Amino acid sequence: MKQLTLILLLFLLLLQACNTQQNINSVNTDSSGHSFIPPRNSNRVRLFDSDWKFYKGELTGAEALSFDDNGWRKTDLPHDWSIEDLPDQKEGEVIGPFDKNSIGLFYTSYTIGGTGWYRKSFVTDKADEGKELSICFDGVYMESDVWINGHHLGSHKHGYTPFYYRLNDHLNKTGEINTIAVLVKNIGQNSRWYSGSGIYRHVWLRVTDPLNIPVWGVFVTTPEVSEQKSKITATVTLENKGNKVAEFTVKNTVLSPGGKGVSNSERKVTLESGEKTDIEQLFDIADPELWSDETPSLYKLKTELISEGNVVDQEETTFGIRSISFSPEKGFLLNGKHVILKGACIHHDNGPLGAVALDRADQHRIEVLKANGFNAIRTSHNPPSEGFLDACDRAGMLVMDEAFDMWMNPKRPDDYHLFFNDWHENDLRSMILRDRNHPSIILWSIGNEISERADSSGLRIAKELIGIIKTLDTTRAVTHAICEFWETKGRKWEDSAPAYARLMYADTIIFSVSMKKTMIATRRGLLQGRNRLAWIFIRTGRWQMKSHMLSVILSGQGWIISEKRVSAR
Repeated sequence: MKQLTLILLLFLLLLQACNTQQNINSVNTDSSGHSFIPPRNSNRVRLFDSDWKFYKGELTGAEALSFDDNGWRKTDLPHDWSIEDLPDQKEGEVIGPFDKNSIGLFYTSYTIGGTGWYRKSFVTDKADEGKELSICFDGVYMESDVWINGHHLGSHKHGYTPFYYRLNDHLNKTGEINTIAVLVKNIGQNSRWYSGSGIYRHVWLRVTDPLNIPVWGVFVTTPEVSEQKSKITATVTLENKGNKVAEFTVKNTVLSPGGKGVSNSERKVTLESGEKTDIEQLFDIADPELWSDETPSLYKLKTELISEGNVVDQEETTFGIRSISFSPEKGFLLNGKHVILKGACIHHDNGPLGAVALDRADQHRIEVLKANGFNAIRTSHNPPSEGFLDACDRAGMLVMDEAFDMWMNPKRPDDYHLFFNDWHENDLRSMILRDRNHPSIILWSIGNEISERADSSGLRIAKELIGIIKTLDTTRAVTHAICEFWETKGRKWEDSAPAYARLMYADTIIFSVSMKKTMIATRRGLLQGRNRLAWIFIRTGRWQMKSHMLSVILSGQGWIISEKRVSAR
């Protein structure tokens, strides 16, 4: 009961804010005068958040085009039903969204999951005829199934990774109604923190020419960086969904932070019908504005596909010119300069607003952390929203992007371990492909305190995960949260050595902790400290209750423990 009371105290004061959650993204300035960038919305990538219908509960046949949803509640996305008031309120038992008998208990803040349905109807117009249409979800918690006009498009099991489906094969004729139906299940004990439930992140309708740049089809790297001159490499994926050979020009233009074109390149390409290929273009940038935690300068790459004098597809990719490296002797180097990582461990939710990914709320969290001296974030223990990473890019917040909280062995009976074997490659690829252009990301994390981390199965899985990442991005190190064997009594800290060896073999870096020592391991060597408190993030929980936090800061000579008071915001 005490735990429930504490949660109520944390949430109820601002609970009314959830009633206005849909309006927050519609403005570019908040009440304090802070400006922010709303989610992307263009004719090519259309924000698909408005005018959905929602029903909480089990139903049969709700995926059908003819299903009568007139009695359903109207809602906009992002939406989290677990933060909404429950029916049948009862003093001491059910208060607001909290139920003392919730199956998740204190792990999920005494909130309720269950099953929910979403439906949205739309009509394509004349301008969309002959186009390629896809629906893109940035995150749905937890298990989802999606239909278009009664045709099943697919299932998704990871509650935090993005996914998308092509719609063309089942669209009705221009002017006729199409209906998207989404079944979402948050069942059983599947989380160790407040997860929320539903389509809690943005949804987009992607409309392109048959000759196009596919989803996550541009990758920008900065292999050589200096204040005098930098080199940029752009790898662009191209696909021809049309029924004939396509001859066209790919034009890439680098735009400075002020929007001025500073370099461009063109290349003629021929693609057969149904063919898909990658091309690479190189750029030299004189006197670049480097991205850092103090000066987060952002460039854009404008990619145009030009056929018969017309631009048939265009995409803009935001990136930063910066270099990153780690070493046992110098610690973390950003643009060749030693930077101390002062970090926080951040979950995905927005407190009393629930799990909804509200762009201004995400930006506010970053602003508060920066104002209190932090420059780094670990996305515990899953990929964040696209908008969250955009905010980190703009603010100069360094990020460790984490994929999994468990692998094959469970932490909760109904968690992602049930799906890991079949889904881990798809989910990890989605995270890397979506996120790899963000300059804020300096590390990929393949797991958090994995129970099989040092066993033969865990070593095999770690090797596979690292291999998947390295096929998609070789510019960043890979880390893995290796902790003391708190879940297996009798095992010694030294038993984790094989897990270190696996990471060092892969030319990656690891930050880890035991109650006796911390380690930083790279292929080049090992640093050890004797600190009893751990990691490069600030541990939340009871430290916040005492109005202070303990941070572990990575320096060139090892670990520094520092205490920092953080005022409530």
